[in-house]
Parts: sequence; structure tokens; C-alpha cells
Amino acid sequence: MLAGLFEEEDRARDMAWKLIGLAEQSREAATLERDSLLAFLQGPMERHFTYEETAVFPHLEEHGLSEEVQVACKQHAAIREAAQELAAAPQDEDVAHVIVRVAKLMLHHTNFEGDYIYPELTHEEWRELMKATVRQGA
Repeated sequence: MLAGLFEEEDRARDMAWKLIGLAEQSREAATLERDSLLAFLQGPMERHFTYEETAVFPHLEEHGLSEEVQVACKQHAAIREAAQELAAAPQDEDVAHVIVRVAKLMLHHTNFEGDYIYPELTHEEWRELMKATVRQGA
């Protein structure tokens, strides 16, 4: 599951850069990506967040990373809120600005985890986390 977690973060990062690039070229092109972005946010990204919140974050808190986990949870909430705004917008509305905001939130979140959470764990702590999450059936 942890390997999948990192793959999803890579996918989110790649998607975010693609969406920002599209929006810079054409608001219409970015708006056309609305449905695929929503599918990603409501499917793989939501599963990713739920897994982190239920299986990974409790272990990180045990390793003294409570403040970082709180920040990550706030970032999850911001991405979920932006996804709801995107889903609620009328289908014919130009939503490029919302798409760019979601993309930037995803980049910020994946960079935060990669720069401030993951490096804090030692190799042995990562091994313990992998064992613990497998035992939980997560």
C-alpha cells in the first residue's frame, strides 16, 4: 500500500503540472479536463487521503510528527473543498481558475509530505510503518 501511496502522489504531481500548463495555454483546454480531474480527486485521491488518515498518520503521530500530520490533514480538507466547488460548478462554467487552484494545492501537499514528513522517518521507522500497515490489512 505504501508503494501505491507514492505512485499516487507522483501521479497527482504530474497531473497538477499538466493542468497548470494547460491553463497557461488556454482556459478552455483546462476546463475540458474538469471531468478527468474530478474522477481522480473523487477516486484515487480520496482513497489515498483516507488511507493516509487511517493507516499512516496515526503511526507518524507516534513518531512525534503530530504537527506535520495536522498540516497534511488541513491540506486534505482544502483539496476536498476545492473538489466540491469544482463538482458543484455548472457544467458550462469556465472552471480553469478552480482547476489551477486544485493543481497548486496538490503540488503543495505532495511537496510538503515529501519535504517535511517522509524525511523525518528513519529507515527502520519506515520498515515498522510498512509492517504495521500490512498487519492492519490497510
